[in-house]
Parts: sequence; C-alpha cells; structure tokens
Amino acid sequence: MVIDVKNGKPFPDFTEAEAVKNTDAILVHDGNGVKKATIGQVSDRIRANLLHNIPRIVPKDITEYVSDGTLWARLNGTDGFELYEDIYAGDYIEMSKEISAYERTGEYQLTGSKFVTIAGISSLMGDGDPNNGSNTYMNYEHLVMVPGKGFGGTQHFGRARMNSSNSTANGYVGSEMHTTTLGAVATSGSRASTASINQQLYAEFGTHLKTTNELLTNAINATGYNRYGTNSGCASGHAWTACQAVLLSEIEVYGSIAWSSSGYDIGNACRQLPLFQHSRQAQNNRSSWFWLKNIASASNFCYCGSLGYAHYAGASLAHACVRPRFVIAA
Repeated sequence: MVIDVKNGKPFPDFTEAEAVKNTDAILVHDGNGVKKATIGQVSDRIRANLLHNIPRIVPKDITEYVSDGTLWARLNGTDGFELYEDIYAGDYIEMSKEISAYERTGEYQLTGSKFVTIAGISSLMGDGDPNNGSNTYMNYEHLVMVPGKGFGGTQHFGRARMNSSNSTANGYVGSEMHTTTLGAVATSGSRASTASINQQLYAEFGTHLKTTNELLTNAINATGYNRYGTNSGCASGHAWTACQAVLLSEIEVYGSIAWSSSGYDIGNACRQLPLFQHSRQAQNNRSSWFWLKNIASASNFCYCGSLGYAHYAGASLAHACVRPRFVIAA
C-alpha cells in the first residue's frame, strides 16, 4: 500500500504494484512533493502522530519546554529528541500574561486565559492552498493551540461580538470579529488593552506564531435555505485568507455540522481536532459559551453553548466568548 504521510491514508495516485517495485521504499507525499521513504520512516511518523494526539489521563504543563527552548526540537525530533518527545494533545503552556479580546460595547469586558492547550499535533499537515505559495501550505510540524488549561481552565480569550449588528453580510471574513477583534496578521506584538488577539499572541510567541491559509466565507445569500429549513439566509461563497487566530468550526469542535448554513461555512476546517475527539470537557467545560466561525443565517452565527450544546445567536451579542485556534511552530 502507498501511504500519504500527510494523513496516514492511502495515496490515491499510486498503486500497490508501483510501490513494491522497490521493496525497501514506498512512495509518499511529504507536502513538498512525492518522494521515496522507507517503510520504517513512514510508519514511525504515523505511529508517533497517532499516539501523541491521544491526551494523557492527566494533561501536563509543558511550559518548561518553552522556557528551556527544547519545545521546537521535541516537536521536530531533532537535537537528540525523538519526534514529539513528551508532547501530547491536551498538554498546556502558561503564557506570561492573560490574553483578552477588547469588548467594544464596554459592558462585557472579561479577562481571558493565561493558558493555551495543544488541540492537535501537526493535525493541519497538508492544509492550505498549494497554489498560493509554500508559505501558506502546511508542510512542517506544528502545534494547533486553543485557550484552556488541559481539559479545563478558562477556555476563552474574553468576550466580543461578531458584528455591531445582527448581520452576517460579507461572511466570516467580513466580520468585526475577524477583521478587528482577532485582527490582521500581526508582525509585531502589543499588550495594549485595545490590541487585537493576533497582536497579543505575537507579543507572546513572536515568529513562532504562524500564518495559515484558511478557506473563509465571504458572501451570503440572504434568502437562501439553511439548517432551519427556512429561506432566512446561508453562506454562498468563500476564499482563501491569511490568518493567525481563527475561530473554530463546528466540525473542528463537534466532529459534524449542527447549524452551519452551507458547505461554504466549513471550508478547510473539516476535521475534528484530536483534543475534542477525546475529551468532551476540553471541548467545553461549561464555564463559558463561545462563537464559532460558521454562519447559521443572514443574522446569526453558530456558537458552542455553555451547557455543551450546539446553537446560534444574533451576531451583535457581545457577551459570547472568543475561543480561536492558532498555530505555533519552530
């Protein structure tokens, strides 16, 4: 069998007969192109990825690996460390300061988490638009992070609305949440109270905060049919967009859609993150409810409820929490 090293599944463009022409090697796709690798090399990586994306019974504080600089060598299996050595989904990092969204109504300002948790290890490998340059194509080992402390803790970066009115016009990519609260791709950090989430993350992680390429909604059909079964609006377009912090999708949280209005809502965020697959408490420990990036209708965005259920609300609600994912790497 020919294995695609990006996701551990059969690589469809090659037959088993072609693979066994050389019994010591198989053909794999490593994100840069098709190449030969030994069966041992491929199976070791797949085995490590599967194993380390299963959380420990008790998640570990791995802040010391950031402090001593070994986190990136452990992630990449260099400098004498094995691949992902002593790093698992669910492990968490204590940052130097809490990260909090700037809540623009002034009514619901809330301090966010000081901890971030690994939601997946290299779980976005191969993601992005390969036609838009290698810098937007995930071909390197990485950690997908979310606010939280293992399975619990404060699972958000404060509160903020999606838009100033109950409208989803111009999709997620046109929302106040995306353009202002999370903000443009940051190249410098800021700890100001009005700083974007991306600026605050850059202040903490610097160039280890990576830019990803996300397929985000950019248009709606205001009279299109949705999951309500009514013609009260649905997403009608999406495009690749450079991001750092980006809200989670319903599938990344639940493993399926609930109120997403159309396929445009999901885009490339179409796989449940390993942390949430293994821990309902990490998905939502009932301490808060937080926005998701999916459009439900012309006026509503989806959210993950504080009681653990999937729901939706008017885009202008300012007391919903902000729980994005972001990527860090060497």
